[in-house]
Amino acid sequence: MPSSVTVDDELRKKLKKLAAEMDTTQGEIILRAVSLYEKEIGRERYSANPKARKAIKAAVRKREKIQWRKEIRTALQTPGPQIEEMRISNWGEVNEDKSG
Repeated sequence: MPSSVTVDDELRKKLKKLAAEMDTTQGEIILRAVSLYEKEIGRERYSANPKARKAIKAAVRKREKIQWRKEIRTALQTPGPQIEEMRISNWGEVNEDKSG
């Protein structure tokens, strides 16, 4: 989902110049800068809150269960083959004109 960020003129010019030099979008420049910050600086200072970590894990498990339930529900709602289709697929076509 697109969003906008307010920056001062100096930073806007830097973003524009970097994007032109690297032949990419300004959003990609910001994404790379944030990724670099997370790798080099952010993770060293980051101390996870145990309550927050527990809440995140619980939310992920709940989401996985919901996804699993949706997959099961979809599979159960999908109609199976008709009896004629099953007979033909299991025994091949039957020629009823020939008698045995």
